[in-house]
Amino acid sequence: MALASGALALLAIWTLASATWSDAPARALAEFDRTLLYALVLVLTGSAVARVGDLAVLLRWTAAAFAAVALAGLLTRLAPGTFPIGPGYLPERIAFPLTYWNAMGIACALCVLFAFHLSASGKEPRIIRVLAAAVVPMAAVTLYLTFSRGAIWALPLGLVLYVLCAQARGLVSAAIAAVPAGVAVSVAYGAELLARADYDSAAAAPEARRVGLTVAACCAAAALLRAVLLFADTRIERVKLPRYARVGFVGGTLVVLIAGALAVGAPARARDAVDTFREGSALSVTDLRNRLTSAVDNGRVEHWKVALDGYRESPLHGTGAGTYRITWDRERELVFKVTDGHSLYFEILSELGIVGLVLLVVVLGTILVGAALGLRGEERHAHAFVLAGGAMLAVHAGIDWDWEMPALFVWFFAAGGMVLASRSPRLGEIGRTARIVAALAVLLLAITPALFWWSQGPLDDAGEAWNARDCPTAIDRALTATERFGTRPEPWVMLAYCDTRLGDYTLARRAVDAAHRRDPNNWQVVYAQAIVYGVSGADPRPYAAEALRLNPQETYTKQLVEDLRAAKTEARRREVAGRALIPPYGY
Repeated sequence: MALASGALALLAIWTLASATWSDAPARALAEFDRTLLYALVLVLTGSAVARVGDLAVLLRWTAAAFAAVALAGLLTRLAPGTFPIGPGYLPERIAFPLTYWNAMGIACALCVLFAFHLSASGKEPRIIRVLAAAVVPMAAVTLYLTFSRGAIWALPLGLVLYVLCAQARGLVSAAIAAVPAGVAVSVAYGAELLARADYDSAAAAPEARRVGLTVAACCAAAALLRAVLLFADTRIERVKLPRYARVGFVGGTLVVLIAGALAVGAPARARDAVDTFREGSALSVTDLRNRLTSAVDNGRVEHWKVALDGYRESPLHGTGAGTYRITWDRERELVFKVTDGHSLYFEILSELGIVGLVLLVVVLGTILVGAALGLRGEERHAHAFVLAGGAMLAVHAGIDWDWEMPALFVWFFAAGGMVLASRSPRLGEIGRTARIVAALAVLLLAITPALFWWSQGPLDDAGEAWNARDCPTAIDRALTATERFGTRPEPWVMLAYCDTRLGDYTLARRAVDAAHRRDPNNWQVVYAQAIVYGVSGADPRPYAAEALRLNPQETYTKQLVEDLRAAKTEARRREVAGRALIPPYGY
């Protein structure tokens, strides 16, 4: 516990300290907040003495939460009239309520694994086993409708690892009860109209009803099958197996898996998939079902190359927490916007260097090793799930930005704290003084997240007013945001633009320079300097050139530099700066 919590605390400190070399404290603070959250959760659950059954209770409630998330997403697809959501980006892929389809995908994959664990484990109450079996078809269909390849491919890894490590007596019963899930997914796969952006059209309604009824029937069938098979669990649990049975089970399972893989030509297919992935290209398909068997990287290779560029710039400490987007804007060859590196490990390497990556690996590895060591104890099934689910999440985080989604990682650190907690009452006790000191430390560290939250409301209000060209309101709300948390550059940029529009160039320059001090390598801030200084009569060309260097693929910067190059007089340059397009809030 000390190793994991210490490494995570050091990672949080290193994240915060990175503001000193990135010169972007707001970016570092945002990343620090998340790492702090994970650290506090780990310490919270790991500070109490571990009792048999606590981990199982945590996993049950976590499973219920993931099931609720999966059900909410499915309802928006099958009953869009009753549960409408905004159009969003790529609406044909379920993203609600986590807002990102790949996050929904791994959440649903974890939900399937959660439900299978609860259905298979003989340590769980009978009613839990039955209810968990009923969840599998629903979660599996929601997983399919996210069309998230990484999550779908990660699920077999988690299932195989769980089966090998848990060796629960109810595996056969749980597997039989999971058969209706295959039927539900097959029917959903045949509903072509539900895989389109107009899934909420009248034409798609019959397919939605058919899939909905099928899912409901399959959930009921799974529950019934699991209930009928409960008697088999009792009889199987009475059978006493020799000591070598576990080794034989693992060996036999591996032999079957290897033989099956060879029979279907898995090695050759894997090599072809790796080669296709390495080529690096965008994935564009009309029928989203076709993407599930494609190994095209869809931009991941380019994201990782840019991350490695950031690492090479500063191998030891990286470019600073939260600065991947800056590196991407400067080094990218693709034109679309990206905030995260779509890989926890490449992004950490880019932003926090080798030090950050080592600390991260120590944290994740310690929890997974602790779960593996727990396989010898009374809660083998629960520890097997933490190991399998954690490994699945760690692998998927290597190809997407799961780390930035606390809904995906909080349970892992909560369970990790319980896995690593002391089993000895004497060693696990914490004195009153230590508790008070810890509580004060938590309150002190919580100040920054509270300030972010307190300033976000007026900042969003200012952004909406700015996009509506309502400068008086934008100025008022932006000033409120700076009063509450002046470290963020966004409100200063809006103040600069509005002051320029109102003709107060002195205030505009002060505001844009304040934004630059807070985020000097942000192309949008430098671009704002070009406009503000140009309109006020100064030469905007150095700022425009710097903005172009920071984001050479951006239309705004390229157009401004081109227009300024054609302007031969100061008056003309001032006119160009005054007519330049300004990115909207949230761009």
